[in-house]
Amino acid sequence: MEISMASGRRLVCCLALFIFTVSLPACGGPPSMPPPTDSEQSEVAQKSIEDFIAAAKKEPKQAAQKLSILMESLEAYASEFQGPYVELRDEAKKLLDMYQNSAAKEKIDAQLDVFKQKSDALSGGASAE
Repeated sequence: MEISMASGRRLVCCLALFIFTVSLPACGGPPSMPPPTDSEQSEVAQKSIEDFIAAAKKEPKQAAQKLSILMESLEAYASEFQGPYVELRDEAKKLLDMYQNSAAKEKIDAQLDVFKQKSDALSGGASAE
């Protein structure tokens, strides 16, 4: 009798462990967030660019460093979303070159305007998709 009782307990423990192991992955984790929509993505990019342009006009000596940081995001956007983000990244590269080569303020301001125009065009391109 003792042998069958021990075997029964062992069987129940193994069965409980098996059920626990099988059901654990089914519980899953917290629900994941859906990827951002095109319009949300363009809003984030536009906000980042607007913030950069405002900071660049207030502190031009820090602009190259801040643009280098922004370039990381623009590179990611361009590789993932293509289209207008590639143009935006290319304009940012031109601007970064101007800062690094100490271009005239007028040229930098003109390139900032072009950069802003490309940023503003994102909202039109995102809503058309």
